[in-house]
Amino acid sequence: MVIVCAGSLLRYVDYRRRLQYPAATVREALTALTEQHPVLAPLLLTPEGELRASHRLILRDALLGPAELDTPVGPDDRLEILTSISGG
Repeated sequence: MVIVCAGSLLRYVDYRRRLQYPAATVREALTALTEQHPVLAPLLLTPEGELRASHRLILRDALLGPAELDTPVGPDDRLEILTSISGG
């Protein structure tokens, strides 16, 4: 599957917008990403392995909820990681 990173996440993946990983689920893809780029792990995931509230995942053009990390994926799927912007 392809993981697409954007914005502030790019500096943590050597400015590579698209990264390819073999994975059976969204969680496996995120694990592969954070194993290759360990500095991302605490930014994306809680110590329990759940997605932090500051990020959103889009798979097949649909927003995934926090309980959907075990959603099956295929080799042609694209997972986009978006970072929420806060401030006032």
